[in-house]
Amino acid sequence: MSDFIMLKNVRISFPHLFTKPIINGDEGKFGCALMLDPKANAEGIQAIQSNIDDFIKTKAKGKKIPSEKLCLRDGEDKGREEYEGYRVLSANTGTRPLVLSTNGKDQIHDEEKCPIYSGCYVNAKVRLWWQDNKYGKRVNCELIAVQFAAEGQPLSELHVSTEKAMEGFESISDEDSEFLGDDDIDLDFAA
Repeated sequence: MSDFIMLKNVRISFPHLFTKPIINGDEGKFGCALMLDPKANAEGIQAIQSNIDDFIKTKAKGKKIPSEKLCLRDGEDKGREEYEGYRVLSANTGTRPLVLSTNGKDQIHDEEKCPIYSGCYVNAKVRLWWQDNKYGKRVNCELIAVQFAAEGQPLSELHVSTEKAMEGFESISDEDSEFLGDDDIDLDFAA
């Protein structure tokens, strides 16, 4: 029922694209939260909502599904200040999503070379799916692929650009680095 949905220029939060997170001691899934602006991303929101409505009509037989069981929610419902004014799509996957370079053709396999950080803008391909098992009935979203689209205000103080990290460092001459001689370094860290 659900086709792929392309989302353009949406902000990403909590990107776990290369390693699964550990949440309360348990291994989570690859994925992220995608922050959709109600005006700029109206077309994507409409496509997602249409899929959700179809699942509720056909799979849930029209029965109401609580908002916490839907992959798309109002930012205010998520309890994070930075989500206010956005619609937030939780997109996860059991297998590593495809991470594409800015040319849209090459894959990025190394997290260290990936420009995506929490707060930047990305393009993402997702697919919605219906869950009906011992964990309940809900509409989930699978993250298929993601691509860096543009810089954005970091949502975490943890992100530091390469340029910012390199500020203040200067070239060190051989004379300045005498203190790095083997005789001066004590590598015995044993307690």
